[in-house]
Amino acid sequence: MRIDILTILPQLIESPLSDSIMQRAQNKGCIEIHLHDIRNYSVDKHNRVDDYQYGGGAGMVMSIEPIASLIDKLQQERSYDEVIYMSPDGDLLNQTMCNQLSLYKNLIILCGHYKGVDERIREHYITKEISIGSYVLSGGELAAAVLTDAITRLLPGVLNNETSALTDSFQDNLLSPPIYTRPPKFKDWEVPPILLSGNQSEIEKWRENKALERTKKRRPDLLD
Repeated sequence: MRIDILTILPQLIESPLSDSIMQRAQNKGCIEIHLHDIRNYSVDKHNRVDDYQYGGGAGMVMSIEPIASLIDKLQQERSYDEVIYMSPDGDLLNQTMCNQLSLYKNLIILCGHYKGVDERIREHYITKEISIGSYVLSGGELAAAVLTDAITRLLPGVLNNETSALTDSFQDNLLSPPIYTRPPKFKDWEVPPILLSGNQSEIEKWRENKALERTKKRRPDLLD
């Protein structure tokens, strides 16, 4: 898979995409991540990429020309399955969406800034808008990093144990059950005996029940 991320602050997103699982995924060739500085496509002699709103109002707007030029260039080089805009207006990111996006070959992710991008970019270039929550960030870079991480960990070969991703929260609309590791007793807190029994079928039943119990308590909306 290839993901092209369009931003005016590439340095803001470099760190979360260049360590741990993300670094290993790129080193193993499971994914290519390319950061593009929108300022390099500015038509302004000072490399400005924003301007005042038509009609007045507080806040600047990302200009149409540099974004359009960059997307045009990339689309001339290869076909993209989705051109995504990270926006609080978008569809709320969930595991089902990540699963679907992980099946694609090429994605563009546009990071907004200021008050957002010229609406004509959204109308004529963007094929999908995604939000990571009902709040506003200073820019789309952190949201793009979240989306990229969530997709990447689902790709074949990224995780050492590929079944791990299949048992994560939300994969079956349930939260994950409680998990424990050594020691079996700490202070007066003991690991549930069933997990030490070696009876795998009973352990799985326990986990399913605990997952359902936790979901009912914490996220009953997932069961609707």
